[in-house]
Amino acid sequence: MADETAAGLRLAGTWGLDFPARPGGRSFVEMGGELLAGPPGQDGRPAPGAPPPRPLDYLVVAHEAYDATPAGLVAGYLADACPGDPRAFSLADQGIGAPFSGLRILDRIHRGGGLDDAALFVLDPAAGAVLTLGGTGDWALQAVAEERAGAAADCLPPLTAAPAPPPAPPSAPAPDRAPGPRTAYVLGEGLRDLAEALEATGATVRHAAPGHGCAGVWRALAAALRGAAEEGAERLVVADRDRGLGRLHLATFVPLL
Repeated sequence: MADETAAGLRLAGTWGLDFPARPGGRSFVEMGGELLAGPPGQDGRPAPGAPPPRPLDYLVVAHEAYDATPAGLVAGYLADACPGDPRAFSLADQGIGAPFSGLRILDRIHRGGGLDDAALFVLDPAAGAVLTLGGTGDWALQAVAEERAGAAADCLPPLTAAPAPPPAPPSAPAPDRAPGPRTAYVLGEGLRDLAEALEATGATVRHAAPGHGCAGVWRALAAALRGAAEEGAERLVVADRDRGLGRLHLATFVPLL
């Protein structure tokens, strides 16, 4: 069920990287180090993306696939590499829902007064993403939800367009209808069939790159936040569907004034 109380954790920063395949692959520890270093700059050297600026209370690593070349405990490595002395743990065996579960856990700890700053690392063999969360940022988490959704038509109301009212006679005054919130979406591979219907309602839809697993929507989140702010969106919905398990995962962010 969704947690629909007042806006929770702020999203201070988010960035991601692609991890091109190479012989032997990369370990999760290597991926975490590359994500902390940030994307390469114009000179080819790593340029900081948005490393956690303040000491962390918690750090969560979420992944769908297993570490192909284990080279240590990635949660422990990242806890040592990030500022502060965060409590660190990993989430797996939840498919594409692992990052959503991590976000929900951190938000509940925050709402209970036990967290000021945290980071969520999302790892997939092809891509990774980092979300820094806490007391700063222009967007806040409003709700995280998980529902059964065997088909696109079964998705939650925030993803379903309201039916159009019947046309009024030419002489009748236009009905007073308060416009709904402008919504922007980031959809994972499991929800591509929903994009056309959403765009028909006037919503802005962005897609995760194919083949990025559970990191896809979070890899695309940074650009989506910038675009949503420029478009005047009143909420941003990150969503993906696990077709095998029939589960729909959503996280809703709202801008802060």
